[in-house]
Parts: sequence; structure tokens; C-alpha cells
Amino acid sequence: MNTTLHYHTALPGLDNGKVPDWVHLLPAGEFSGVDGRGPYWVSDARALITHSMQAEGGKLPIDENHATDHALVSGGPAPAVGWIVELQARADGIWGRVDWTKSGRTMVADHAYRGISPAFAAPDGVVTRIARASLTNAPNLKINTLHTTQKEPAMLPLEDVLKALGLPATTTKEQVIARLKEMKGCMTMHSQLAPLAGLDADATPEALVTGLRAKLTDVSTHSQQQIEALTGQIAELKKAGALTASTHAVEQAARTKVISDETKADLIALHTTNPQAAERIISGLQDVPSSGLNLNTRKVPTAGSGSAELAAMDDAFGTTEDEVKKWEASNARR
Repeated sequence: MNTTLHYHTALPGLDNGKVPDWVHLLPAGEFSGVDGRGPYWVSDARALITHSMQAEGGKLPIDENHATDHALVSGGPAPAVGWIVELQARADGIWGRVDWTKSGRTMVADHAYRGISPAFAAPDGVVTRIARASLTNAPNLKINTLHTTQKEPAMLPLEDVLKALGLPATTTKEQVIARLKEMKGCMTMHSQLAPLAGLDADATPEALVTGLRAKLTDVSTHSQQQIEALTGQIAELKKAGALTASTHAVEQAARTKVISDETKADLIALHTTNPQAAERIISGLQDVPSSGLNLNTRKVPTAGSGSAELAAMDDAFGTTEDEVKKWEASNARR
């Protein structure tokens, strides 16, 4: 991978005689040097900033005319005149906050140099690391110079910040940080809840509340419908079970009580809703007649079953067989 550092300097601008706290290091978008080198561009500003600060231990040196890089080849002194202690991505590119040394501040205030020249790695044109920067009078990049009116980040007065956070003027730094963490948590929750409501992550709180309420209403309605359906099914099962039990009870009662088919149907219907009442009615019904009755009719003796005894009795009374038949015929006519 090509790790060659590219040295570029800012073009001159308007002189305001001020030593800047922030210096412009890279322009936004695709850019090239006046000498034709390029094009270059930043594809991920956050990754670039993180990599640059970590690679250089959190401090990027500023020297004179790339003395550090020349010293790596031929030796010689390369003192830092300042240290970039913070990088920031803005609308017009990458900026660095500088902690100037005494000599560096003097040189910039004395207008000894007019431009800043970043040294950066850009394999295949993509800027992946800012290594350092230099004071120079040979600019190459079209960026703000040391003596250009700086585009400092807009800073809100502290009282406006506290008011926006809903905090009193007596709020401490720790309380402000705690509120910001709380707000960050709310933002994270917002971004996670938005998809559940079928909304984009940047949906307004009002839209989010409306969407979630609609979802909950749908779920509640669906759940209620399911509950009602299950309740109906349970009722039907109970009804079927009660009908089966009532039918069995009445059928059992019909074995000992005289119950017509019509009455049986009525008793089954009543038993499903009021078993006690049905049982009382059944208990008052007529019992089924017993089959063990005595039939008072004369039994005609069969051969071999007492005929000898009857003949003996007839002989004892002097009764002939013809007389017996006449007597039976006479009784039959009565």
C-alpha cells in the first residue's frame, strides 16, 4: 500500500493579524493541488480523524517547511512550533485545533508564515491519515490560510445551552453532562422504537407516539378478539360437556322412572342449566312397574307333573274322568 505523504500548503488569504486556535487542513469534497497532484477526497471523516489521532498519540506536530520529513531522510533539527490536539470535520473540510509553542505563536503573530501545509497519506486518492502539518510560504491547497478570518464553530452562550437543556442557571458541569447522557439515551431509544412504529429514525416525537399508540391499539384489539374467541370456544365446550352429562343423567333416570321422549328432551335441557331442579322433577315421577308380578291363573298340569296324585284324589272321591270334564265345561259357561 502506498504510504507516501503528500505535502501541500494553503493559499494566502486576508490578513487579520490574529494567531488562530484552529487551522484548516483539508478542503471538503474532491480536491487537487495547484501543482496538479490529486485528485484526493475524504470518504469517512470520522474514521480519518480517529486513525490520525491514534496513530500520532493524540498530538500531531506542526513544524516549519516539513522539517520533520526532511530530517527523516537527511537528518537535522525539526522542532515543533505547535501541536494539533484535536481534529474536527466541518462543512468546508477538516480542521485542527493547535496548541502553539511560544516560538510558533510568535512566528504566526509576526506573519513569518502565511500558510499551513498538511502531510497526509492518500493511497488511491483516499485520504486515510493526517500525519502532521507545517508552516510554509509555498501554498498548494485552496484552503484557509493562517491569516484568514477563521470560521470558528458557532458557540451558544452558556445560559442559552442550559435553557435548551431545561436546566437552571445554577447547574453544575456534572449535571449538564448527566443531562446530555440522558438525552443521548433517549435518542438511542427513539431510533430503536421508530422502526417498531413503522417510521424512520428521524421521525418526530409526536409521530413516534402516534405510531406506537396505533400499534398498541392494534395489538390490544387483536388480543381482545383472541380472548373473546377462546372464551366462546370454552363456553361451547362447557355447553357440550354439560349436555353430555345431562343426557347421561336423564337416561339413567329413565331406567327407573316413567319418562316420555318429549319429557326427556325437556329434562335434559333443564338439567344443563339447573341440575337440582331437574333432579327434583325426576324424583317425583312414577316408577317403572316391576316385572315380578303373580299371575292368578290355573296351571294345567303336564304329563308326569302330579297327574298320578290327581288321579288318586279322583279315585278317593269316586269321581270319574267324564264327570270332571262336565264340571270344567259347566264352569266355563258361567
